[in-house]
Amino acid sequence: MLSSRIFIWQHVTKLSLKEVQQVIPLYHPVWARADPANIAFADRHAAHGNFRNWARLTAHTLTALERTGRDYPDQEVLRWAFSRLGSWRD
Repeated sequence: MLSSRIFIWQHVTKLSLKEVQQVIPLYHPVWARADPANIAFADRHAAHGNFRNWARLTAHTLTALERTGRDYPDQEVLRWAFSRLGSWRD
């Protein structure tokens, strides 16, 4: 059924770290305030250049920031967000 609803399949390639560093701060304001080293940390440990992973990570990161009262994601916040993704191991 799904294939009958899809007109054209789109293949999206993995973002390189350089692309992540350029695109992700523009994607959401939370990443615009983040240290580029923490964006690289998040990509290496959880997002892996996949935009869908970045969307999920962003949602969990926003929850963590709200709960902690912090203004931007640091590694402690990111580790908590990673734990919500279900596939991350330290």
